Amino acid sequence: MLYNQPPDFEAEVRFLAPEEGGRSGRWGPVKQGYRCDVHWDDEPSDLLCMIWPSFLDESGHELPKGTVIPQISKAHFYIGSVKARQTIFDRWLHEGAGFDLREGRQSVAVCRVTKVLSLPETAA
Repeated sequence: MLYNQPPDFEAEVRFLAPEEGGRSGRWGPVKQGYRCDVHWDDEPSDLLCMIWPSFLDESGHELPKGTVIPQISKAHFYIGSVKARQTIFDRWLHEGAGFDLREGRQSVAVCRVTKVLSLPETAA
């Protein structure tokens, strides 16, 4: 596990080819430990959330840091803050929800939630 909390959800990820507007070859391949922002399909604004992926091998285990990630993969996703977790779970997170990974304003991958793995903490 790359992060010090359980994953919030799992999703299928497909990185866009450069001709689709994805990452250019000058940045090199995506490797485990990659950090990006997430934009939810159901969010009409340009709001980006800090949600970080940890990519999985074919048996569902998180890959070691530095491993090159294939164009099509699965990943666990970790939501950075408690406030963001509540908002994301309340507004967007459900099985089948679509989102994209962004580097700045550039979409570099399209994703679909396959499993919700944890529930948000609620205020007492």
